[in-house]
Parts: sequence; structure tokens; C-alpha cells
Amino acid sequence: MINDRKLDYLLKIAETRSITSAAKALYVSQPALSQFVSSLEKDYDTKIFDYENGKLTPTFTGELIIESFKQQKLLESNLQRALNDARQSKSGRITIGISNGRAPMFLSIVLPDFKKEYPHIQLTINTKSENGFESMVSSGSLDLAFVMDRADVPAKVKEGLVYEPLFDYYCLLAAPPTHPIAREAEKIPDWRKRPPVDLNDFKNEPFICTTPSDRHKQWEADILKPYNFRPKEAILLTEESAVFSLVQAGVGFALLQDYVAYSYRRGAFFRLNQDNSKATLCVIYRKGFQLSKAMVYFIDLVKEHTKKGSFFRF
Repeated sequence: MINDRKLDYLLKIAETRSITSAAKALYVSQPALSQFVSSLEKDYDTKIFDYENGKLTPTFTGELIIESFKQQKLLESNLQRALNDARQSKSGRITIGISNGRAPMFLSIVLPDFKKEYPHIQLTINTKSENGFESMVSSGSLDLAFVMDRADVPAKVKEGLVYEPLFDYYCLLAAPPTHPIAREAEKIPDWRKRPPVDLNDFKNEPFICTTPSDRHKQWEADILKPYNFRPKEAILLTEESAVFSLVQAGVGFALLQDYVAYSYRRGAFFRLNQDNSKATLCVIYRKGFQLSKAMVYFIDLVKEHTKKGSFFRF
């Protein structure tokens, strides 16, 4: 049986579709990974990947091998967690994927409670994923992840995941503090009580935008569809983490998820009068995955704080 480290090698290559990216993530040399794939192809007497359009694509037989590796890793992970729980062990590790925007909102509330119950569990939080957290959970790189249900995910990946809905969220218009509408908003401190705005009134204003994500293109298109215009880009960012600070600096407007308003609790935010942005945040994990008691406790904490409204205080 192939060892656990080499399971990770093939699954990371399949996830990133790149020897170079996988080698960087695994802290091994590119030639070593290339040699590993060649050796594996020789052992199984089949080609595992084709190189197409700058990316590695699994062949039909390669998909079979990758799926077998996933199942081996899942069985081993399930066994280890079952043994730990049987020993009533409170040590171990949990790997969680959550966007860098949501992380401060979630973790500052959930982690204190979690660490009281499981002080010796090592939590590894991943806030970045080029290919989506879904693929990382599917491959076993992550145990859990928090994702939007409207993300564009390959059907085969989605079919292998469990989605537990947590709460709905929406898109808001964020206005720079120097704009008249922001000064008008100061009369109603709670943005949830402000009248919704018509985006068409701001189509000539500069907007701070992020590079369109393949995962979220349809969701973003649905938000703008009722208004029939594309925002004028004052600046285009590759990541969303700096968008709100630029809005506050007066660079332009932005369309932001409502967690930003809950996280910062300041700023001129407005709901949209033709809101087509509803999405649901879900916690996901692999089907057949043996959740440890600590993982179940973490998920239950998120659900408990959701029910209490801890994430939505203003």
C-alpha cells in the first residue's frame, strides 16, 4: 500500500493541476514530484495526466487512480479519528478553510469557546485557495471549509461533499465617506434600517472592483443584472481584503458582502432595492468522512452563535 506522504503528493498535483504549484505547496522539489509521477505511471502501466492549455488534466485511468488515493486517505483519516475518539483523546489537528474576509468575523467569536473545550487541538486555518476550498476538502487537504452555496463548482466535486447550511448573506453598496449619500447615512447609524438604494443612481461613480473569480462570476452577474450596467473601475484589485479600506479612503464605491459591515461596524453601507444577491454560507466536508468529536463541536459552536446572532451584532 502506498504511504500517506505519497498519497498527498498525487492528490496535491491533482488539486493544483500543476507540478510546480504542488511542489511549492508540499515543500519538495519539482524534479522529485515529476519523478514520482513517472514512477507511479510505470507501476500502474498507464498515463495519469495529460498536459492541456498549461494545466495537467487527469486521464480516464488517472481519475481512477486519484479516486482510489482519495478513498485510501479517507479510510486512514477515519480510522485515526475513530481511535482518537475511542481513547477520548483531546489532541490532534483540524484543518479548516475560510476566506480571509470572514476569518476575523468567525474566529474571534468561535475560537475562545473552542479552545476552552479543546486546548490541545491544533487548528490550521487556510484563508487562501486559488481553486476553491471545495476541491481542497474533496482531496483531503482540508477537513472542513466554509463556502457559499452559489459558487461554481465542478459537479463531480460537489457530489462528493456534504453541505450544511448556516445562514444567508447579501451584497451591499459601500459608499466613500466624502459622498453626500454617506453624510446622509449618518442620520441612521444602523445600515440595516437605511432605505435601499438604486444602483443605477451610481453608474457614473468610480468603483473599486476585484478580479472576477471563475467561482463567483454567475453570482456577481446576477447582482448587476437588474441594473443593466457595469461599474466604472477606479481600481482593480486581485484580492478583496483591501477594498473596504480604499472605500474609506474615498477612492470609490464598492459592492461588498454584508460580513464586511458586520466585521467593521462602521461605514456607509446600503442594501440594494433590486436584490438578487442572496447566497447561503455552508460548512462542507467529504461524504463518508468521520468527523471527530472536536470537529462536531466546532461546527455546533458556529451554529449556536449563528442562532444567537453573535455574528450579526451591529
